[in-house]
Amino acid sequence: MLKQLSFIMSKTTIELPNFEGFDYSWIDSEFDNVAQMESEYYSEEYNLSDEKKEEIREDYFSQNFEELKEEICKVYAQNYFNDIEFETDIELDAEFESLGSQQTWLCRLDRFFVEVPTNKAQSLLKWIFNNKYQELKEIVRDRFTSRDGYIPHYSKHLNEWGKISRWDHNQIGTALLVFFDDSSFNYDIHEKVSEVIYGQIFNTLSDDMQEFLNKEFDKKEAAKAQLSLF
Repeated sequence: MLKQLSFIMSKTTIELPNFEGFDYSWIDSEFDNVAQMESEYYSEEYNLSDEKKEEIREDYFSQNFEELKEEICKVYAQNYFNDIEFETDIELDAEFESLGSQQTWLCRLDRFFVEVPTNKAQSLLKWIFNNKYQELKEIVRDRFTSRDGYIPHYSKHLNEWGKISRWDHNQIGTALLVFFDDSSFNYDIHEKVSEVIYGQIFNTLSDDMQEFLNKEFDKKEAAKAQLSLF
Protein backbone atom coordinates (compact mmCIF):
# COMPACT_ATOMS: atom_id res chain seq x y z
CA MET A 1 0.00 0.00 0.00
CA LEU A 2 2.81 2.43 0.91
CA LYS A 3 4.63 1.65 -2.34
CA GLN A 4 1.47 2.29 -4.36
CA LEU A 5 0.84 5.55 -2.51
CA SER A 6 4.43 6.67 -3.14
CA PHE A 7 3.98 6.00 -6.87
CA ILE A 8 0.78 8.05 -6.97
CA MET A 9 2.38 10.97 -5.10
CA SER A 10 5.71 10.97 -6.97
CA LYS A 11 6.41 13.42 -9.79
CA THR A 12 7.95 12.88 -13.21
CA THR A 13 9.91 15.61 -14.94
CA ILE A 14 9.27 16.14 -18.65
CA GLU A 15 11.08 18.45 -21.03
CA LEU A 16 8.69 20.09 -23.48
CA PRO A 17 10.10 19.22 -26.90
CA ASN A 18 8.72 22.18 -28.82
CA PHE A 19 9.00 25.16 -26.48
CA GLU A 20 9.68 28.18 -28.67
CA GLY A 21 11.90 29.93 -26.12
CA PHE A 22 11.97 33.57 -25.09
CA ASP A 23 14.47 34.79 -27.68
CA TYR A 24 13.52 35.36 -31.33
CA SER A 25 10.10 33.75 -30.84
CA TRP A 26 6.43 34.73 -30.75
CA ILE A 27 6.84 35.39 -27.01
CA ASP A 28 9.68 37.82 -27.74
CA SER A 29 7.50 39.48 -30.39
CA GLU A 30 4.66 39.75 -27.88
CA PHE A 31 6.99 41.51 -25.44
CA ASP A 32 7.77 44.08 -28.12
CA ASN A 33 4.15 44.40 -29.19
CA VAL A 34 2.80 44.98 -25.68
CA ALA A 35 5.62 47.40 -24.81
CA GLN A 36 4.89 49.40 -27.97
CA MET A 37 1.14 49.51 -27.34
CA GLU A 38 1.52 50.45 -23.68
CA SER A 39 4.01 53.23 -24.41
CA GLU A 40 1.64 54.60 -27.07
CA TYR A 41 -1.22 54.43 -24.59
CA TYR A 42 0.68 56.47 -21.99
CA SER A 43 1.78 58.95 -24.63
CA GLU A 44 -1.81 59.61 -25.70
CA GLU A 45 -3.31 59.40 -22.21
CA TYR A 46 -0.89 61.91 -20.69
CA ASN A 47 -0.10 63.96 -23.82
CA LEU A 48 3.59 63.08 -23.72
CA SER A 49 6.20 63.90 -26.33
CA ASP A 50 7.46 61.37 -28.85
CA GLU A 51 10.81 61.40 -27.05
CA LYS A 52 9.14 60.46 -23.76
CA LYS A 53 7.11 57.77 -25.45
CA GLU A 54 10.30 56.21 -26.81
CA GLU A 55 11.96 56.53 -23.42
CA ILE A 56 9.10 54.58 -21.85
CA ARG A 57 9.28 51.99 -24.62
CA GLU A 58 12.99 51.42 -24.07
CA ASP A 59 12.61 51.33 -20.28
CA TYR A 60 10.44 48.21 -20.26
CA PHE A 61 12.07 45.00 -19.00
CA SER A 62 14.72 46.93 -17.05
CA GLN A 63 13.79 45.04 -13.88
CA ASN A 64 11.67 42.10 -12.67
CA PHE A 65 12.06 40.41 -16.05
CA GLU A 66 12.90 37.00 -14.59
CA GLU A 67 9.78 37.19 -12.43
CA LEU A 68 7.69 37.95 -15.52
CA LYS A 69 9.23 35.00 -17.36
CA GLU A 70 8.42 32.70 -14.45
CA GLU A 71 4.76 33.77 -14.47
CA ILE A 72 4.65 33.16 -18.22
CA CYS A 73 6.12 29.70 -17.70
CA LYS A 74 3.44 28.87 -15.15
CA VAL A 75 0.54 29.63 -17.50
CA TYR A 76 2.39 28.03 -20.42
CA ALA A 77 2.72 24.78 -18.46
CA GLN A 78 -0.90 24.90 -17.33
CA ASN A 79 -2.19 25.24 -20.89
CA TYR A 80 0.33 23.23 -22.90
CA PHE A 81 -1.49 19.95 -22.35
CA ASN A 82 -5.07 21.18 -22.94
CA ASP A 83 -5.53 19.51 -26.33
CA ILE A 84 -3.64 16.40 -25.21
CA GLU A 85 -5.88 16.01 -22.19
CA PHE A 86 -8.96 16.43 -24.37
CA GLU A 87 -7.78 13.79 -26.85
CA THR A 88 -6.61 11.23 -24.28
CA ASP A 89 -9.13 11.96 -21.52
CA ILE A 90 -6.22 12.00 -19.05
CA GLU A 91 -5.97 14.97 -16.68
CA LEU A 92 -2.24 15.50 -16.30
CA ASP A 93 -2.06 18.30 -13.71
CA ALA A 94 1.18 19.63 -15.18
CA GLU A 95 3.10 22.32 -13.32
CA PHE A 96 6.09 24.41 -14.31
CA GLU A 97 9.28 22.96 -12.82
CA SER A 98 12.20 24.98 -14.16
CA LEU A 99 13.70 26.78 -17.13
CA GLY A 100 17.14 25.79 -18.32
CA SER A 101 19.32 26.59 -21.29
CA GLN A 102 21.52 24.85 -23.80
CA GLN A 103 24.23 26.53 -25.81
CA THR A 104 24.51 25.45 -29.43
CA TRP A 105 27.05 26.58 -32.01
CA LEU A 106 24.43 28.99 -33.33
CA CYS A 107 22.57 30.33 -30.29
CA ARG A 108 21.36 29.68 -26.75
CA LEU A 109 18.19 27.61 -26.48
CA ASP A 110 15.73 27.73 -23.60
CA ARG A 111 14.76 24.37 -22.11
CA PHE A 112 11.36 24.09 -20.44
CA PHE A 113 10.68 21.45 -17.78
CA VAL A 114 7.35 20.52 -16.23
CA GLU A 115 6.33 18.11 -13.50
CA VAL A 116 3.47 15.65 -13.88
CA PRO A 117 2.31 13.05 -11.34
CA THR A 118 4.17 9.86 -12.21
CA ASN A 119 1.07 7.69 -12.45
CA LYS A 120 -0.47 10.13 -14.95
CA ALA A 121 2.72 10.35 -17.00
CA GLN A 122 2.76 6.57 -17.23
CA SER A 123 -0.92 6.50 -18.21
CA LEU A 124 -0.18 8.97 -21.00
CA LEU A 125 2.72 6.90 -22.33
CA LYS A 126 0.56 3.76 -22.30
CA TRP A 127 -2.13 5.63 -24.23
CA ILE A 128 0.45 6.71 -26.81
CA PHE A 129 1.70 3.14 -27.19
CA ASN A 130 -1.86 1.88 -27.66
CA ASN A 131 -2.97 4.61 -30.04
CA LYS A 132 0.00 6.28 -31.73
CA TYR A 133 2.81 3.72 -31.62
CA GLN A 134 3.66 3.92 -35.32
CA GLU A 135 3.80 7.72 -35.21
CA LEU A 136 6.11 7.54 -32.21
CA LYS A 137 8.42 5.08 -33.96
CA GLU A 138 8.77 7.48 -36.89
CA ILE A 139 9.37 10.47 -34.63
CA VAL A 140 12.08 8.63 -32.68
CA ARG A 141 13.75 7.53 -35.90
CA ASP A 142 13.68 11.03 -37.39
CA ARG A 143 14.76 12.79 -34.21
CA PHE A 144 17.62 10.49 -33.28
CA THR A 145 19.17 9.55 -36.61
CA SER A 146 22.75 10.79 -36.67
CA ARG A 147 23.80 13.32 -39.30
CA ASP A 148 26.63 15.74 -39.96
CA GLY A 149 27.31 17.64 -36.75
CA TYR A 150 24.77 15.67 -34.73
CA ILE A 151 25.43 12.52 -32.71
CA PRO A 152 22.30 11.56 -30.73
CA HIS A 153 22.46 10.16 -27.21
CA TYR A 154 19.44 7.91 -27.79
CA SER A 155 18.80 5.01 -30.11
CA LYS A 156 16.74 5.75 -33.21
CA HIS A 157 14.91 2.46 -32.62
CA LEU A 158 12.00 2.81 -30.22
CA ASN A 159 12.10 -0.86 -29.27
CA GLU A 160 15.57 -0.28 -27.80
CA TRP A 161 14.40 2.37 -25.36
CA GLY A 162 13.40 -0.14 -22.69
CA LYS A 163 10.55 0.08 -20.21
CA ILE A 164 8.60 3.34 -20.22
CA SER A 165 8.87 3.45 -16.42
CA ARG A 166 12.59 4.16 -16.88
CA TRP A 167 12.29 6.83 -19.56
CA ASP A 168 13.86 10.19 -18.78
CA HIS A 169 12.58 13.72 -19.32
CA ASN A 170 13.80 13.83 -22.91
CA GLN A 171 12.31 10.50 -23.94
CA ILE A 172 8.91 11.36 -22.48
CA GLY A 173 9.10 14.78 -24.10
CA THR A 174 9.81 13.14 -27.44
CA ALA A 175 6.66 11.05 -27.04
CA LEU A 176 4.61 14.25 -26.75
CA LEU A 177 5.46 15.10 -30.35
CA VAL A 178 2.87 12.59 -31.57
CA PHE A 179 0.26 15.22 -30.67
CA PHE A 180 1.80 18.00 -32.77
CA ASP A 181 2.39 18.82 -36.41
CA ASP A 182 3.45 21.90 -38.35
CA SER A 183 -0.05 23.34 -38.22
CA SER A 184 -0.45 22.99 -34.44
CA PHE A 185 -1.39 26.24 -32.70
CA ASN A 186 -2.38 26.50 -29.06
CA TYR A 187 -4.69 29.50 -28.75
CA ASP A 188 -4.97 29.08 -24.98
CA ILE A 189 -1.22 29.48 -24.48
CA HIS A 190 -1.04 32.56 -26.67
CA GLU A 191 -3.99 34.18 -24.93
CA LYS A 192 -2.80 33.43 -21.39
CA VAL A 193 0.79 34.49 -22.07
CA SER A 194 -0.44 37.76 -23.55
CA GLU A 195 -2.63 38.37 -20.48
CA VAL A 196 0.33 37.85 -18.16
CA ILE A 197 2.51 40.27 -20.14
CA TYR A 198 -0.19 42.95 -20.17
CA GLY A 199 -0.87 42.43 -16.48
CA GLN A 200 2.72 42.61 -15.30
CA ILE A 201 4.68 44.64 -17.83
CA PHE A 202 4.35 47.82 -15.73
CA ASN A 203 6.42 46.15 -13.00
CA THR A 204 9.33 45.76 -15.45
CA LEU A 205 9.71 49.54 -15.75
CA SER A 206 12.41 51.16 -13.64
CA ASP A 207 11.35 52.63 -10.32
CA ASP A 208 11.87 56.16 -11.66
CA MET A 209 9.65 55.52 -14.68
CA GLN A 210 6.94 53.94 -12.55
CA GLU A 211 7.05 56.97 -10.27
CA PHE A 212 6.80 59.32 -13.26
CA LEU A 213 3.77 57.53 -14.71
CA ASN A 214 2.06 57.32 -11.32
CA LYS A 215 2.47 61.07 -10.93
CA GLU A 216 1.04 61.65 -14.40
CA PHE A 217 -1.94 59.49 -13.43
CA ASP A 218 -2.46 61.48 -10.20
CA LYS A 219 -2.26 64.77 -12.12
CA LYS A 220 -4.90 63.64 -14.58
CA GLU A 221 -7.17 62.37 -11.82
CA ALA A 222 -6.79 65.66 -9.97
CA ALA A 223 -7.71 67.56 -13.13
CA LYS A 224 -10.82 65.41 -13.56
CA ALA A 225 -11.82 66.08 -9.95
CA GLN A 226 -11.35 69.80 -10.48
CA LEU A 227 -13.58 69.79 -13.57
CA SER A 228 -16.30 67.95 -11.68
CA LEU A 229 -16.62 70.88 -9.34
CA PHE A 230 -18.02 73.06 -12.13
